[in-house]
Amino acid sequence: MPMTKLKIFLAATIACAASLNAYAKATDQASLDSAVQRLHAAMIAANGAELKALTTPTLSYGHSNASVQNQQVYIDTIVSGKTHYKRIDLSAPSVTLAGDNAIVRDHFSTTVESDGKQTDVELDQLMVWKKVGNGWKLLARQGFKH
Repeated sequence: MPMTKLKIFLAATIACAASLNAYAKATDQASLDSAVQRLHAAMIAANGAELKALTTPTLSYGHSNASVQNQQVYIDTIVSGKTHYKRIDLSAPSVTLAGDNAIVRDHFSTTVESDGKQTDVELDQLMVWKKVGNGWKLLARQGFKH
């Protein structure tokens, strides 16, 4: 293959690879955004099956009061009604994709009822998501007051 044709072929190959990489990142971003929305909708609906589907068995779910729940306790607390999320609003999202992992930071605003007492909560959260198959599962979450 003459040198000019080789250069054109290599440039086209690199351009295709870059385009595919950008498409994969955009697809991952859309899939991750959907998983975050589905998780919070499942928290409001107290949907245990959906919460389980969106979290890893090794989930570490940290609250701003320093309590930490595993997957089972996290799900049971919501499904039992001990903690009932009335609304969840997210703002100021920041997403970093890192291979099969993603770091999501945002502001978490919620109205929650716990032990019969309704409270409005404003905090920030850090979530670590793991890509599993074509979807994302929550691996860890930490809420913190700012």
